[in-house]
Order: sequence, then C-alpha cells, then structure tokens
Amino acid sequence: MKELLKEKIFETKKSLVLEKVSEFFDERGYENVKIQDIALHTGISVGALYKLFPSKDMLFFEYIAYQIGKFHEELLQKCSGITDPKEALKIYVELKFSTFKSKRKAIEDPVIGDPLFFVKMNAQKSNPAVPIYEFLSSLFEELGRRVPLKEDDHMKTAYLFNAYTMGFIEHWLNRGGELDDDPAEVVDGFLLGMRCSDG
Repeated sequence: MKELLKEKIFETKKSLVLEKVSEFFDERGYENVKIQDIALHTGISVGALYKLFPSKDMLFFEYIAYQIGKFHEELLQKCSGITDPKEALKIYVELKFSTFKSKRKAIEDPVIGDPLFFVKMNAQKSNPAVPIYEFLSSLFEELGRRVPLKEDDHMKTAYLFNAYTMGFIEHWLNRGGELDDDPAEVVDGFLLGMRCSDG
C-alpha cells in the first residue's frame, strides 16, 4: 500500500510538472531551452526535476506522451455521437493539424533535426499513441463494412493513415507555408488509394 501511494504521488508530481512544461515548450521551443530554465519555470529545483525526468530528452518524450494523451481525450470528445467513420476521420485530421500548428515551436527542432522522431516514439515499449491507433483501426473496420478496402488488417491501415497525415505535417514543418489542407480532401485522397477497384 505504501509503495502504491508513493507511485501515485510520483505520477501526480510528473503530471503537474508536465502541465507547466507544456506551456514552456509551446512558447520557447526545445532546442535552446536548458534544464535550469525549465526548473525555474516550473518552480522546482533542478535536482527535483532530474528525479522526475532523468534527462531533457526524457522530459521531452514525456511532454509528447502527455500531449498525445490530451489529443486522444479531445478526439474522443469531438467524435462522441458521430456514427459516420469517414466524418470521424475528418475530425481526426482537423484536430491533428490544428494541434501541430499550436505546438509548432515545441516540435519544430526535434522533428526537423530527426526525421524519424515519431517512428522512434512508436517503437517505444509504452507507445502513448496506441489508443489513437486503436480508435482509427475501429473506424477503418466500420468503414470496411460499408466500402470494400484493399487492406483487411485495420490496424495496419491505421498506421498507414497516420503516416499519410504526418507527411502533410512534415512537409509544412520543413518547407513552410500554411498547414491548411482540407481534412475532407486528405481523407478522400487516402481512401481513394485504399479502396478495392470494385468498391
């Protein structure tokens, strides 16, 4: 019981710090920020910060995981009551693009500096994006009942769709301009390639 309580306190501290860190990364970015700056902003000592997060890289990974969790909650909320899987996919794209636009300062340096950043995140044992992939997979399963799709593995389709939408974001991050692609056209473009020729 004592260990469980300690674990709960530890996780609560991490969540509170991540909430404050999110504001900081969103405003200042990642590359030029020092751990001392983060400690000052969050109001805890450098030593206490290192007890929660062993390195700046690990802190950033946790920040991304925290943002993914918030994204998933908002996605479920926005899709609540939506029965058309195609409509839910559009909501996913719209939310994903708007989230990345609001987090540009925070993610720009790590993603441009490491094109495989999100691939590496997906390879982590505790991939925070798994619930989102499961949600997308359920949408493609439902869509497959209505329109024949080339791929029967709905989880694979979810990963392909995520990679497809990330292509728009990476192009925007690397080439500039606006991330203003129409979510409906993004979804239609993907589904065009996924539909069976007789579907």
